[in-house]
Amino acid sequence: MTTSNLDRIVEEVKALTPDEQRALREMLESSVTPAQPDVSSSGFQKRLLERGIISRIPPRIRDAEFYANRKPIAVEGKPVSEIIIEERR
Repeated sequence: MTTSNLDRIVEEVKALTPDEQRALREMLESSVTPAQPDVSSSGFQKRLLERGIISRIPPRIRDAEFYANRKPIAVEGKPVSEIIIEERR
């Protein structure tokens, strides 16, 4: 909706009687239900899959041994945090 349409609608609403404005408000509030986003990890992954950002949802790693045996890789150069800060300036 363009600004001119919105301005026109606002002016028309202002021209309504208080009872008509109240009825309009009730109608709008009853037709709009706030969406509750699924903020869980599985909900997020499902949204990524639906949008085609990922091709599959990987299975969860339940074995703590996997994490215990991880070895960090050596990276040369500046830390990524420093590079990000420099690029933002």
